[in-house]
Amino acid sequence: MILHRGPGRASFMWGSSTRNTRIERLWVEVGTQFARRWRAFFTRLGRMHSLDRKNPTHLWLLHRLFLDELNDDCHEFQEEWNHHPMSGNMTGGQSPEAMRLLGQITHGVYKDPLDDVHPETINRYYGVEGSRRRRRNGQTGAGQASDESSEEDEGEEVDVDEEEELENRIAEDQAQNIRHAPVKVARHGSPFPDDAEVEQDFLDLLDEVLAQADVLPQNYGVLEEEWDEEEYPELEIIRTGTKGKELRIILPREEWYNRAVRWAQGLDLLNRVLEELGYE
Repeated sequence: MILHRGPGRASFMWGSSTRNTRIERLWVEVGTQFARRWRAFFTRLGRMHSLDRKNPTHLWLLHRLFLDELNDDCHEFQEEWNHHPMSGNMTGGQSPEAMRLLGQITHGVYKDPLDDVHPETINRYYGVEGSRRRRRNGQTGAGQASDESSEEDEGEEVDVDEEEELENRIAEDQAQNIRHAPVKVARHGSPFPDDAEVEQDFLDLLDEVLAQADVLPQNYGVLEEEWDEEEYPELEIIRTGTKGKELRIILPREEWYNRAVRWAQGLDLLNRVLEELGYE
């Protein structure tokens, strides 16, 4: 499978995940290549550096400080994954990107608003035995390409009510395949929701503070005398899986300590500004 990034995309899986060996392997790679290190780092921020994961303001600051770097790691992994050779008789040792390109050359590029829906669902509701429906890109629900349509089909539009009804039918029919409740997104929001100018002033000041890497705030766990050990720790333990298996994650000091300092500087500044402004 080829990885995609960007807003508005979703993936669907049917059946037991133990039978989806490629996606299971992908999640292992995502974890070992970058995700577990970030999780361990955030765990450390909570353990040593005053991060309160239930505080929406703290999460907002995390986004400001680290979201771009985390996305860069995601993008780097995406590129490596899409260009690595796949094992198996069906792949011929090709990479996902090469197989995708070969498929486009052989069969053409297919674009459809429902391209993220499971193929079995598409066949069931939009198969050749069903009624033909005009897509936004000029294709019909019977699998007939736009260059095969007749003149009388041109300009045909899908009735909104009919489309919504079909979407509801699909959702109800496939509900049995969804085996867990949706994951709640943690609350996060700017501490300056009603004053964009104050927020921008804070961000400008934050840039100035972060440029002074040698200025370390007290009581945020980044000073040597605040460590439980002689050296800043490079090992962090996280728990994963339903049984809480312990994983020992190495966070090299030269990279992750600097990020901890950045967090401490940002949180110290944020607390000072909020106190000065009289924010709760």
